[in-house]
This record gives sequence, C-alpha cells and structure tokens, in this order.
Amino acid sequence: MQRFTHFIACVVQVMFMSAGAPVMASSLVLPSSEQLAGHWQLHQQDQVCALDLLAPNAVRGDVECAEQWLGDTPKTWLPTPDGIWLMNADGTGITHLNRQNNGEYKGRTLSGTEVILQRAS
Repeated sequence: MQRFTHFIACVVQVMFMSAGAPVMASSLVLPSSEQLAGHWQLHQQDQVCALDLLAPNAVRGDVECAEQWLGDTPKTWLPTPDGIWLMNADGTGITHLNRQNNGEYKGRTLSGTEVILQRAS
C-alpha cells in the first residue's frame, strides 16, 4: 500500500508540473512589431528622450538624447518574448529592455544606470 501511495504522489506531482509548463510558455508570447510600434519615452532618472519605434523596426525621434545614456545610437529594435532589444546601425544589441508591465520596459546602460522605456500617452 505504501508503494502505491508513493506512486500516486509521484503521478500527481508530475501532473501539476506538466500543467504549469504550458501556462508559463504561453505567458512569453512574442509581440509583433506592429503591436509595439508607436511613441515611447526613454527615462533616465528625471530626464526623458522621446523615441518612436516604427514598424518594421526602425527607431526615430531624439536618438541623440538616447545615445548619451546608451553609449551608441539606437537605429533599430526587435521585440522579444520578454522585452525589446535596441540595436545600433550594425544590428548589434545596445541594451535589452525587460518587460515590467504593459507599456513599460526596464534595462541598464553600459555603465549600469537604469533606463525605463514607457509608451507615451
């Protein structure tokens, strides 16, 4: 009886672990460029740079302002399942901004300073 109880406990544990896997995987859905395109603000402390993320994947706006913080000029961007990559003209990643909430992403500059990208209202 003890072996049977242990077997059932193992089966139940596997079922719960398996049931959670699709939920976790489905929470990391890759958004399209069109879903993220629009007017954004890049914040560093109390300073703000206005950026436009355009589909398909161009960055416009005050890129010179953002360059001061990021160490390179953001020219392109890519959505990721957990955030947004800002990239330079060569396609090299400058910083990855991690999704915090809907319309809010946080990342770090090369010097370690936190930057926040928020959708402009």
